Amino acid sequence: MKELQDILSLAIPQPAMSDQLQLAEQDAVSVPDCLDFTLQRFTYDKPLPVEDVAMVVYQPAKRGQSAAVELRYCVAGNRYCQNPSCTDELCAKGQKGNCKEKVASVDMITVRFQPAFIQSLQKGATTTTLFELQSRKPFVKTIQPCTKSKSVLEQMVHHNYEGVLKHIFLQSKALELLLFSSDQFMQNDPDERYGCRFLTHMEDREKIEKARSILLEQLDAPITIRDLARRVAMNECYLKKGFKAMYGTTIYDYFQKERMEKAKSLLYEKGMSVSDVAILMGYSCISHFSTAFKKHTGLKPCELLLR
Repeated sequence: MKELQDILSLAIPQPAMSDQLQLAEQDAVSVPDCLDFTLQRFTYDKPLPVEDVAMVVYQPAKRGQSAAVELRYCVAGNRYCQNPSCTDELCAKGQKGNCKEKVASVDMITVRFQPAFIQSLQKGATTTTLFELQSRKPFVKTIQPCTKSKSVLEQMVHHNYEGVLKHIFLQSKALELLLFSSDQFMQNDPDERYGCRFLTHMEDREKIEKARSILLEQLDAPITIRDLARRVAMNECYLKKGFKAMYGTTIYDYFQKERMEKAKSLLYEKGMSVSDVAILMGYSCISHFSTAFKKHTGLKPCELLLR
């Protein structure tokens, strides 16, 4: 359950919104000597912004414990009619492309490869082995699922296989996910490949998530990294490295992006004046606000109002 909240907080930044989720279905399949697959599908009544996110988690073998490789996904999806293979393109009720029972969902999918299976993939390898499993370094890498991965996930959720065929199907699709995800995070730089080692500890990831929440709560009141680190009880260097590893950008750039997006909403949707928005965003000088806004959006605030 803790892992669920962990990745869910990345996909849905506002904690209050995740309370709208209602568990609609779940599935757990263990393919002997291969992998464990779990699915939790949640539906919601009100519009809910979901950012597709994936985590690659590797824990090396320890005394008394085997190595573990796990892929976690949180993606926006759809729940269709009761026909397991219905994906809105082929509906059992003959409503091709228009399933009337279609409901937006959030899909939490976890694929954990069993150590014996990962080791079997390594046998006979003469080049760099998968995940550099001979290393003792654990890592957690957060990535955006590529189009190919999301297509595979959709197939894993919507199929009509049972028994042994279901095991074969899930195994083949899980290997595709492993291949596509490794393409995204395995790079030439070993430090980058492993990400931040301390992020394998959930309490450290929670501190970084808390830091992001603080930024989002006070977009109108810039905070220094020193103060932010103090509020989440984390070393400044770790906070900066961990934040970039989890969200793919620096703390400052993330803050500015969210700040300008809020300003854009206030100008375009609320119809507020440039000077009022500048003050609300914590700018004492309108020209400084205008420069920052144009850098982010490509337009001056006054140009946006004319559209």
